[in-house]
Amino acid sequence: MRVAVFDLGSNTTKLLVAEVDGSSVPRVLIEESRACRLTAGGGEEIRFTEKSIERTLGVLGELMEIAKGHNVQKTSAVATEAFRRSDNSQDLISLAKESLDLHISILSGPEEAGAIAAGLLSDPSISGLDDFHAVDLGGGSMEVIAVKDRQVTSLESLPLGAAVISNRFCPDSGSPWTEEACTEAQNYVRSFFSASDASALSTSCSTLVGAGGTLVFLRKILNDEPRMAGKANGVLEHSGSLDLFERISNMTLRQRQESFPALPPSRADIFPGGLLVLNEVMNYFNRTEIIHSYHNLRHGIAIELAKED
Repeated sequence: MRVAVFDLGSNTTKLLVAEVDGSSVPRVLIEESRACRLTAGGGEEIRFTEKSIERTLGVLGELMEIAKGHNVQKTSAVATEAFRRSDNSQDLISLAKESLDLHISILSGPEEAGAIAAGLLSDPSISGLDDFHAVDLGGGSMEVIAVKDRQVTSLESLPLGAAVISNRFCPDSGSPWTEEACTEAQNYVRSFFSASDASALSTSCSTLVGAGGTLVFLRKILNDEPRMAGKANGVLEHSGSLDLFERISNMTLRQRQESFPALPPSRADIFPGGLLVLNEVMNYFNRTEIIHSYHNLRHGIAIELAKED
C-alpha cells in the first residue's frame, strides 16, 4: 500500500510517501520538509499568527500536490506539541479541512511517543537492539521511550523542544547564548527530569537511540568534521555534541550560517537549544554516545495506516 503522512510540527511541516504493508519496513519513496515556524515565544501558552497559519496552509497545499503525484492510497495528517499548546490550533485545522479537504488529527503526547516508537522499531539499523532508550527531539517537545525485548515499556512526552528552549532562553535569535542563559536552560531541562516519575526516565539505560531534526543536523555537521567524533554508521559521541554546542552557542546567527553550511536558516537559530537539551539527556542517562535513526513518527503512522486496511 502506498501512503502519505503529513507531520505538522512546531518548526517544520514534513511529508513521507512510502510503500508499506504493515509488517515490513516502510519503503520510502519521497521525504520532504518545509519550514513553517508555527511557534514564537517560550511561554506555556502560544497562539498561531495569521501569517504562520497562511504559511502552513501554503506548505500543506504544496506537499499535497507532491503526494498526489505518487498516487497514494491512504493519507494521514498529524499534529504535535505546537497544536497541543496553541489556543487557536482549531482555526488552522478548520481552514485545512475547508480549503484543502485535509483532516488533521492532534496527537496526544503518549500517542506521539507511541508512533515514534513504532517507527524506530522498524529501522533495520537498530534491529539488533532488544533493550534501549530512545529520544525524539523536535521543535516543540521531546519524547522519551523505554524499550525492553523490542516492546515499549514506558514513554514520556516533555515540552523541551529545540524551538521552545531557544525561544524561552535566547529570544534574540541573532545573538549568541549568554553563560547565564545556558545555565538557566540547563537547570530548566534538569527540573523536568527530576520531577518526572515516568519509568522511561527512572529505568537504567544501556543504549540510547535518537531521532529528530537536532540529531539529523548534528550528524551532518560531525560527519563533515573529521577531527570531531562523527561516525558513518550514525553513532554520535557526546564529546562531539558538547564541543559543538560550546562553539555554536557563542556565535551569532550569521556566524553559525557561515560556519556550518549544512545548517539551514530555519534550523540555525534553534539548533543550540536542541543541542543543549540533547546534552542534558545524555548526561542524565550517563551515555557517552547516541545512535541516530532516520526512522521517526511518520514511519510509525505509515505502519498504522497499512494495518488499518
